[in-house]
This record gives sequence, C-alpha cells and structure tokens, in this order.
Amino acid sequence: MVLGAMGLVAAALLIQLIRVQFGPYAPVFAARGEASLERIERVIPDRGLIYDRQGRLLATNAVMYHVEIEVRQLTERSRQDIAAVLSKLLVLPLEDLHSQLTTDWASLGQFRVRLTRLEENGVRLPLTIDQTVAEVLNGFLADPTAPDLSGLSLVAAPRRVYPAGTLAGHVLGFVNQEGKGFFGIEGFYDEWLSGKPITVERPLIPPMARLQPDPPAGVNLVLTIDAEIQQMVETILAEGIEFSGAESGQIVVMDPRSGEILAMAAWPTLDPNNYEPWLEVGDEEPVISPAASGQYEPGSTFKLLTMAGALDSGAVEPDQIFIDTGEIEVGGHPITNWDGNAWGPQTMTGCMRHSLNVCLAYVASEELGAADFYDYLVDFGIGQLTGIDLAGEVPGQLRTPRHAQWTESDLGTNSFGQGVSITPIQLLAAASALANDGAMVQPHLVRQVAGPQGNYWPKTTILGQPISPETARTITAMLTQSLEGETQYARVEGYELAGKTGTAQVPTDVGYDPNQTIASFVGWGPVSDPQFMVLVRMDKPTISPWGSVVAAPIFQDVVERLVVFLGIPPDTAPVQQAALP
Repeated sequence: MVLGAMGLVAAALLIQLIRVQFGPYAPVFAARGEASLERIERVIPDRGLIYDRQGRLLATNAVMYHVEIEVRQLTERSRQDIAAVLSKLLVLPLEDLHSQLTTDWASLGQFRVRLTRLEENGVRLPLTIDQTVAEVLNGFLADPTAPDLSGLSLVAAPRRVYPAGTLAGHVLGFVNQEGKGFFGIEGFYDEWLSGKPITVERPLIPPMARLQPDPPAGVNLVLTIDAEIQQMVETILAEGIEFSGAESGQIVVMDPRSGEILAMAAWPTLDPNNYEPWLEVGDEEPVISPAASGQYEPGSTFKLLTMAGALDSGAVEPDQIFIDTGEIEVGGHPITNWDGNAWGPQTMTGCMRHSLNVCLAYVASEELGAADFYDYLVDFGIGQLTGIDLAGEVPGQLRTPRHAQWTESDLGTNSFGQGVSITPIQLLAAASALANDGAMVQPHLVRQVAGPQGNYWPKTTILGQPISPETARTITAMLTQSLEGETQYARVEGYELAGKTGTAQVPTDVGYDPNQTIASFVGWGPVSDPQFMVLVRMDKPTISPWGSVVAAPIFQDVVERLVVFLGIPPDTAPVQQAALP
C-alpha cells in the first residue's frame, strides 16, 4: 500500500511537470521562474573626490544609515526599548521617538516607516546615524539578552563627508541625503562628480552568478584653492569681522594671470556636513557662494573701470587738471564728494587718490560720454556672467541707455559705483585686465579633472581685451601713486602694490540707508609682475563706514602673509612710502 501510494504521488508529480513544461500555462510559469531567478538593481557609483591644489582631501564619501521600522514586527516591549535606546544613543527626546513608534501606521497604509528628528524650527528631518552607532545597534539586534529591538532596521546610504569642516564650505557647496549636489563646486559639477548609475540584473542562483559591470565612476576634481592660504584668509576674515563689527564679509584671492582662485572666504561660515541651517532662511534661495551670487553696489572701487575706459579712449590723460568745485550736476541730479568738500585743482591721479565723486562723474559725463562709458562697462563684463565654475552665479545689474528705466543721472552715479550692482568675482574679473596688460581672464576653481578616461587641465580663458596694454600699465601706475595718498593701511613694506578703496551706501526699498555701508578694497601686486589680486568686502561695519579704515587693513594683513605663502621676494627698489597729508 505504501509503495502504491508513493507510485501515485510520483505519477502526479510527473504529470504536473509535463503540464508546467508543455501545458497552456507554461509561458506563465516560465515567466514566474525567470522573475525569481534574478533581481533588478540600480547601481550608483561612488561620488568623485575633491582635493585642493596640493592634494589635500576636501570632500570624500562615507556610509550613513537611515533608521527604519518594520511596523508588523513591532511589539509593545520593542516600541519602548527602541525609543529608550535611540534616545540615549542619539540624545533625542524620548517622547518624540515613542510617539512615532506608537502611531498606527498600518491604518495609514504604511508598513515600513523611516524615523525622523525634530529641528528647533519645527522642521522634521530623516534620522541618520554613523557607522559607530550602527555597530552598537547591530550588536543589540544580535544579542538575545540585549534590549528588544524587534522591527528596527538600518538602511545603508552613501554620505558626503567634508574632512576640513567649514574650510572652503562656501566654495564646495553640499550634497543632500539623496546624493544630489547643490551650490558651489558640488552643484556646478554634479553630473561629473556623481557618475552615471546603471541598472543590472542580479542572479539569485549561485551557479548562474556572473561578474557584473561597474557603473561609470564620477571624476575626481583638483581645485585651484590652496587649503593653507584658504585657512589663512578665513582666519583674517574672522578677525576682521570681530574688529569691524561687520554683519558679513568676503575675501577672494585670485591669480590675475590665469584666473585661478587661490582662496575664497565668506562669513558667516558654512559647514557642508551640517548644511540644513542654511536652508531655513525663508522663501528666497540662500546665497551659499556670495562671491559669485551676492551682488552689491561697489562704490569707489568701480572708479577703476571708469578711469580705465577714459584713459583708453584718449578722453583724459593722467596729468590732466580738473578743478573740483565740490559739486556737479548730471541729468538734473546733484553729485558731491564723499566728504562734501571742494578739492580744487586735481590731476586725474589726484582724483583717484582722493576718490573724488565729482571728478569721476565729470569724466564719465563730459569727457567720455554715455555711449563710450557703457560700451567699456560691457567690455569689462559688467552685467554679465563671468562663467566661473560655481553654481548660482548672478550677472548683477547694469542699466544702459537702452533700458527704459535709465536716466541721464545714472551716467553720473554709475561712474563712482552707485546704481550698479556687481558681484565680487565680477569685479575681480574686470580688474584683472588692469593687472594683466589689458587681458581680462575668466576666474575658475578647478585645476585638474581626473576621470576614467584620463586627466584634463582646464586652460586659461581670456574673456576679452577691454583696454590696451599701455592703458593697463598707465592706470596701474596711477593707482600705485594714488594708493600712497589714499590710505596707509593697505601698504606692505617692500612691495609695490596697486589698489582702490570703496565705500558704498546700502540700497533699500525707500532709498539708501544713511547709517550702513559696504566697505571694500581691491588691489594687486607686485606691480612689476602681478601674481595675486585680493578683494575684501565687509558688509555693514560698525567701527567705521569707510573702506580705507575697515577693508584696507584686512587687505594689508592678507598680502603680508600671502607673499610668504607664494614665495614672492620684495621688490628690489621699493617705492618710498609717502606720509599721509
């Protein structure tokens, strides 16, 4: 009887095998079999690394873990134990965790839930842990005598890590929890850094296993930034903020010959490892890289471009005399000097040395003319993107006679940097023409791209030649002389430098703020062979409104240390330092 029963079972199995192989439902069974043999997966490559110009690591990758709950595996005890363990390990409110664990997720149609944490502003963010905490929790899960963590699951996810913390944070930008790069280098080169994910079929039967193709990896980037110079500049900026009582500030150091950015510092600092606070500023997009996306009215530093255009066109000469009466009217709008005084006879060099608004308004309106003045500004790239490799760059604002809102009075105020908005990097690009024999270079932050197909070194890009080499040398010589009389705080003993201070009023919805200014300074050197340009911008200082008092000393501090970092020897015949009048 047993043998008979076994024979019947064997016959039934044989019939079923034949039916599966050749019956009407054979295609369905075959499809189900194939589906169970392999799993479709999306493979994401490791994000490319970011280094400074000396090979110091600025951005790398690590693993973080999301804390998830399998609702159907939770017990009354595990709810309490999970909340207690996470509260102690992560220093989180026990009540909030327990509330999430006791919510009736099943009735809401959710059977797997990712735990969150409550921020101070009321926003909830996914709860993530690092490798150390994950090992502790996995130890509890494996130990039957440990607290009951039934239903707890740790889901690994890639995480971007910035070993230097806040160093160059505004340059780097950040990567969110989904692996998407935003702002700065991370945002601009996101597709290059992230590589290309691929979809693969993972076989589940070992004999059918085979090697899987690797996804195209993201490229590694070597920046033009020097971490040591960046650290030095950030330290000086922090000291300058404390000294001046400014609300915020930036310092940018660039090589005017190549456009390479050696340092780009901003205050308040940004830690890309903890970027969430920067996204809580309101409805407007945050200004993560203010050197490229924080526009402002430049004030007297803009006089560099006005005078350069006038010299290049032949409208004025350095020794040409202007009688300053203390006021000039352009388009029905009266313009006075910064101190309200009349300075009498002045050469064009004297106009720059004493930063006379009346003189520069005269040069733009009476000598250069609107058409040529705005043509030169366009050639200098004002109102246009520089193309720097930072996400979020803005072009600034420049009204020309072609704009409906332009008035003749704009010609006068624009000549000394009022009524026109630029970015620090835009001013550096324009001023590079003065330091680089008339050739305006494009600022950039990537020095080398290292990818699977090899290495690539971006070349210097010339944006244009707004002025002649002779004009560039002339305006540089004028600024070298004028700097001696304009401020003593920007001088560096043994080095011949050129530069200009700036003090700009802060525009509001109802006019200019009478109590707040933006103090700035832009300069370069050594004049005989310019190897660096430095721009300092301090927003709303309280110790003094003037660029000569606030920004010039910061420029001096940066240059005194920068020449050591760059190994630039003193000039063989330094200019005699003239005493202040």
